[in-house]
Formats: sequence, structure tokens, C-alpha cells
Amino acid sequence: MLRKRSYVGKKPRRRKFRDLIFFFTAASIIFSMIFYFNYKQTMIDVPDNLPKVYITCQHRINKYNYRDCVIDVDQDSTIAEIKIRGAFNALFDKVGYRLRLYKQTSYLGMRTDDDWQLFAMYLDYPHMRVKLSFDLWRSLESTNPTAILPDSKYVNVFINEDYIGLYLLTEKNDRKLFGLDRGQDNMDSSLIFQLKDFCDLREYKSRTWEQDLPIPDEDTEIMDRILSSLIYFINNSSDSEFFNPNSGIYSIFDKTNLIDFYVYNFFTQHLDFWNKNYFIMRNTYPSKFFLIPWDFDASFGQWHELKYAANLNVEQQARDKNALYDRLLSDDSFRNDCKKRWFELREDLWTENYIMDMLFEMYEDIKDSIKISMAIYDLDDKADSYINYLIQWIPDRIEYCDYYFFEI
Repeated sequence: MLRKRSYVGKKPRRRKFRDLIFFFTAASIIFSMIFYFNYKQTMIDVPDNLPKVYITCQHRINKYNYRDCVIDVDQDSTIAEIKIRGAFNALFDKVGYRLRLYKQTSYLGMRTDDDWQLFAMYLDYPHMRVKLSFDLWRSLESTNPTAILPDSKYVNVFINEDYIGLYLLTEKNDRKLFGLDRGQDNMDSSLIFQLKDFCDLREYKSRTWEQDLPIPDEDTEIMDRILSSLIYFINNSSDSEFFNPNSGIYSIFDKTNLIDFYVYNFFTQHLDFWNKNYFIMRNTYPSKFFLIPWDFDASFGQWHELKYAANLNVEQQARDKNALYDRLLSDDSFRNDCKKRWFELREDLWTENYIMDMLFEMYEDIKDSIKISMAIYDLDDKADSYINYLIQWIPDRIEYCDYYFFEI
């Protein structure tokens, strides 16, 4: 049984068209699928309060190749392609999907685009930690323009008539989302580099990075040169060079972003992190680099069946796994800036009521779908325990962070 704390005075929070077309034979097959959409219910009584996504695909969906399909979101049908997204997460019974539409479409009030994602949230037993991570980072955008992550909406998903569970429909991380210029084949280009595997920024290893912009993984010379130079500076500059106000780290990176990135990831206890699962971005030079967090399976005190105490200090983990933050956190001025920022947020935005309101609004949306969704994968007995743990964990983590940043 969900135990909801009482909070006094709470206030509620509030891809270029593809040039490809189907061959005539493929087109006739796909169009014939549209007649499927009579919204036939399965034996599972799926709640009607959330939008339903119906996907029809005549092929076995895999993670290597896109397959032709028809996708219908709230009775808006579109020809598309689908494949399984992710690497590690693709190993589980419930998998996420990448969707490429043949026309740009706006879904559920989100941006108009032809690239979409369906997050399975298989390791997120409460089905709220991933979305809470998205929305909490996005809440910083009014004072930090780099605080951008995809918008997202809860949906119930069906594939070939079968209900496959509660999902998060999200926009895609790309140049358009982050407002970047088109990538150019030169060192001054706008760029998106994603850290996919372990790298502590003490040595450059090309295989651990993925270049999304300017030329996705076809020619990584630009990425190799930029990241090699950056990592060399982080590890070999003197303190006076590193913190020089005119030519140091804050002339290379957006300082507010560096501060918020630490404060946010410390608070959310982002564990599978610091040496993977983030992006380095920049608009066309001389714009500064900024960091974007990603992959929130291990956050807010949980990862799969594991639970972590709210008073876990992750500073040393950050320093051990990330040479940039090891140097930043060795500086009293940067630490003081993080302290100041935390208490500004606590006063004006990240109040306990605000964050808990976000959580309970999510729960109200999905409470009738969680157990039904998890039952398909024999996980329904875990829902209440992990939801209640999250509800208890957040106020305790806020209290611990108040102490940590006061003493920092």
C-alpha cells in the first residue's frame, strides 16, 4: 500500500524529412497494416487514462536493423521504422525501442520530429526515477540554458495486439534538441560526443566515445583531436593555468553547467556515472563546452533490485572516476560555488514540496498501469516496496545534501 507523506502548503508543478520512400511492395504491406487499428483490447484490462501506442510490425524486431512498421499514438497513424535501443538494456525481457518516422510528427504536446524513443524502464521498478531525472534537470533551464534533456510522456504500448507494458515516450538527444548549429567538417564545428564506456578523463581512449556530431562515427578525427587536447589540459596544466580566469577551465567549459552538473548528480546519487553515461557538447566555436547527464537506471537510491542509503557520499566516487571533477573539487572556490548553488535551489526551486509534488503527480498518472505492466514480467510483487522506498528516500537525501553542502 502506497504510503504518502503529508506535505503542508504544497503547490502543483506543472529529423529533415526522410528522403527515402518504401518500395511499392513494401508500401502495400505496411499500408495494409493500418486496418489493424481498431484498438482491440487484449485480455489485459489496460487503463485508459494514459495514451496508448500501437505498433504493427510483420518482422522480428531486433537491435541491429530497423524494421518497417506502423505506429499509432492516440489514433495518429504513421509509417515508421523500429529497432531495439540500447546495448545492456536490450538483454532484458522488456526492451526499449528507437522509432524513425516517415513524416515529422508532434506527439502528446512534444516537439515535431521524426525520431522518437520508447524507454522500457525495466530497471526502474517505480517507473518514476528516469522521468524524475529528466524533469529535475530540465527544471534548471531558466537559470542554466544548458540544462536540456528530452521531454517525455508516459504511454501504454502494444505490439501486434499484445500489451507489452508501461513505457516512456521521449524526444531524442540530438542537435535539434540542444539548439546546436549544423555540424561542419572542421575543428570549430558544433559537436556532440557521448561517453559510452569507461573513461576517467585521465587518458583518451577513442573506443569509449561515440561521435554524434559533426559526422556520426564515420570520421572521428575531429573528436580525437578535441578530446585528446582537452584531456591533456585537464591532467597536465598547473593550478594557475587550470583556474586562470581568462584561459583556464572556465574559458573552455560553461561554469554554471559545471556547477549544476555536480550538484544535480550528487543529489540524485547517480551511481553508474562519472566515467560513462554523459555527453560533452558545444555549439560552433567559440561557444563553450557543456555536459549533459544520461542513463538514469542507477539513480535516486535504486538500481534494479538494489537499494542504496540516502546518506551515501558520492564525492570520492566522482573524484576517482572523473579527472575534471577531481581537479574542480580540489578548489575551495568551486566547492563554495556548489554550496551556494545548492542552497539557492533549495530556497527558490528544489524545495521538498516541489520535488515530492513532481513525484506524486507522476504516480497519479501511472498508478493504475504499474502493476499490470510489471505483472507481464513477473515483477508486480516488487512495485509497492520500491515506490515507497523512493518516497522515503527523497526527503532523506535532501536532508543529507543540506548537511553535505553546508559542510563542503
